[in-house]
Order: sequence, then structure tokens, then C-alpha cells
Amino acid sequence: MNCGPRDVAVCGRGTLAGRGAAVATRPKARAANSGPAAGGHGSTIRRVIDTTLSRVISLRRFLADVAALRWTRVRGVDLAVPAGLAIVAIALIDQLGRPIAGMPFWVWWLACSAVVLAVSAGLVRPDRVAPLRPVTLLVVPVVVSWLLFDVLLWQQDRHLYDLNVYLSSCGRWLDGGQPYMTTPIVVWPENAASDYFLYPPPLLPVFGLLSRLPHPAVAVGWTALLAVCAFAAFRLLGLRPINSLLMVAFPPVMIGIESGNIASLTLLLFALARRAGPGLVLSGLLKVQTGLPALWLVREKRWRSLVVGIVALAAIVLVTLPMTGADSWSEWWAGLGYRADSQAAAVALYGSSYARYLPSLVYVAIAAALVAVALAFRGRRLLAALGLASVFASPALWPHGFAFALPAVLLFESGTAVWLLLGAGSMNPSWWLLFYFGWLAVAAEPRSPDRDHPLAGSEGPWP
Repeated sequence: MNCGPRDVAVCGRGTLAGRGAAVATRPKARAANSGPAAGGHGSTIRRVIDTTLSRVISLRRFLADVAALRWTRVRGVDLAVPAGLAIVAIALIDQLGRPIAGMPFWVWWLACSAVVLAVSAGLVRPDRVAPLRPVTLLVVPVVVSWLLFDVLLWQQDRHLYDLNVYLSSCGRWLDGGQPYMTTPIVVWPENAASDYFLYPPPLLPVFGLLSRLPHPAVAVGWTALLAVCAFAAFRLLGLRPINSLLMVAFPPVMIGIESGNIASLTLLLFALARRAGPGLVLSGLLKVQTGLPALWLVREKRWRSLVVGIVALAAIVLVTLPMTGADSWSEWWAGLGYRADSQAAAVALYGSSYARYLPSLVYVAIAAALVAVALAFRGRRLLAALGLASVFASPALWPHGFAFALPAVLLFESGTAVWLLLGAGSMNPSWWLLFYFGWLAVAAEPRSPDRDHPLAGSEGPWP
């Protein structure tokens, strides 16, 4: 098995697999000469530990074998690709009839995919059309479906809703009004101007200043910033420039950009974790749940990064306090409570969050359990698992929130599996596939990406 220097959850000294191997190879003479105590409860406990570790290691190896999809190759034919195309087509079923320039989505999808595949084959062998790698037959339709969805997204009339909420609510604050919710609501606000700010007070001056600038310039600049942040995040995860550019078109990511949500900024701070750990702490200032991956700093004992992040966060709060006032913090907290109360009547405010369906105590308990499971890992797998935990812990979850599941998906060995999930999990209501299969990738035995993988040639995300 191929393990990266940070994949210490399964290989190396002091790790799960390392401890299992050490236990299995412990000299038997030591047990024989240790007296009666060794034959009592101590030896029984050791046998239980040995057996448990062995079974866990075997299970992780089995999961990795399943996820590698080698079992789908029958007599030289890889059945994963046609099966993947069928699954992607099912995921797209709600989009197939939507019109683009007078023609249905499915016509554009088939035609554009066929053209790109033909051109790709010609580029491989200019003198004649040559067979493509099987995974290309999956990758091209998947990426084309993303681009066509993005066209549908941007041909809508209303854009940058979240940005406009930031600007209008912080503009109210500058005018002496209340940016935060002051009472529960029973219906979704009519427009961005009547919606409420959800972020902590230090961001009030930032968006307040932007609200005083010409809106077209702010809209263009903010959209460009979000796109650049998303591209940079995927580069930091180890993707090549072309794949990073394609991932910006990934629907959950593009939905965040089109709405003007700060999700791309939090994704960038998440991707910067191994190079700039303090960013994980600062990310909690933007979205509370995205601060969960900061536990990676604690588990990995990166105390310096943790302290720097906390000091930077405290400095931001203190610097902005004279502008925002101390009362704004209690108003922000109360506003979050009113927002939670409003979700009971206006259930659309939950988005795709499981908080919509589960009792509060059960939801919190599962979220805490997922964090605990994540902390059982180390290195990049721990970081990816905390990203997954932050997805579930979002009490109001929108498509762009699922971008935090992507590093876990990239842990798969099989490029075919990755592209299948990126295709099937790109559209509503299939986004949760990224979360569930992300946990499978985290739990499986670490293996280097194959040659069809977006991270081929590396040891996985965060190289």
C-alpha cells in the first residue's frame, strides 16, 4: 500500500496499522516469562486488542478494494464507465428537459459530448480517430453537464442574492438600522433588501464599506474574487490548472459564486490548512461550522498555528469593536436564535440540512459523533473527515456547502470512482452522495491515486 507522509491513520509509527503490526509481532517469550499476571486479564485484553486491530485493518483494506472498482472489469471490459454514465444520466433527469437557446438540455448534452470526444480522439491521433481511454468517455459528459448547468444558472434573472443581502443589511447598519434578525419570521424574505445578515459583527464594516461603492463594480469584483478563490483552493488541493479550472464549473461551487456567497473564501482557507493553519481558525469568523476543521490543529499538535489563529481572531474582534460596539455581538447571537426559531415555520430556511428532519438533540448528537469519528484519523484524512463533519453540522445547508466534501472524495484511489461521484453528486438532490462516499474514502486503506485520477502522480489531496 502506498501511504503519504501525513496518512498516519493507517501506516507508520504510532498509528493504527503501525500499532497493529507492533502488537502482532510482540515477542511471545515476553508473555511467557511475565508471570501469572500475563496469563490473566492482561493477556485477554491484548488478544481482544490484537483481534480488533486486525479486523479494522482488514475492513479498511476491503473498503479500498471495493472503492478501487477493479471488480467491475470483466474480460477486459470496464463496466464502471457505462454504469457511471447511466448513474450520471439519472442524476441529471431533472435538468434534461430544461431549454437552452430553444433546445432541451439533453440535446445539448449529447451533441456537445459527442463533439468534444471526437475532437479529443483526433488530437490524440491527428491522422485518424483513435480509441480514447475509457474514463474519458465518462469525464467528458460529466464536465459538459456541469457547463450546461452553469449556462442555465447564469441565464436566470436574479443573481448575487447573498452578496446583495450582505450589502443591503450592512448598509442598513451604517444608516443606524438593524442588520440582524430581531424576531422570528414565517416566510422567506421577499428580496435581498429585506433579508438579514448572519455573520459576526467584524464583517459589518467590510460589507458596509462595499455597500457605499458602485454596485456594478462591487458585483464584478466580488464575483471575480470568488472564482479566483475557488480556483486557488483546488490548486492547493493538488489539482492541475486545467482540472482546477474545470472544478470551478462544478455546480455546487458555481452556485456559490453565482449567489455571491462567501463559501469560496472559506473553501480557500480550508485548502490552505497545511500551509497556513491559522486560516482554519479565521474561517470560523466567516461561517461557524467551517471552523470545525480547526480541530485538526489540535489533533496534529500544531500549537503555533492554533495560537496564531486565535490571536489573529482576537485582534480582528478588538480592532473592529469600536466600530461595531459590544451590543452588536449580543444582537448577532440573538439573531441566530431568531433564525433557528424561524426554520420551524419557514422550513425552506434549512436548505438541505438534516436539521430539517431530525430532532434537535439527535441532530447535535450525530454531529458530535461525526467529529469524534473524524478525530480518530490523522493527517490529510483527519482534515478531510472534519470537512465532512462540517457539512453535516451546517444547520442551514446550501449547495456550496458540499464543496467541503470534495477533499474526501479525492482520497479515492480510482479516478473512475472520483469522476462518477463528481457527476452523480453534482445536482440536487444527489449532493449528499459526496458526503456519504466521502466517508467511505476516508475510512478505506490509503492508496495512491491511479493514472485516471484528477490527482494522478500525487499521494492525494494536500500534497
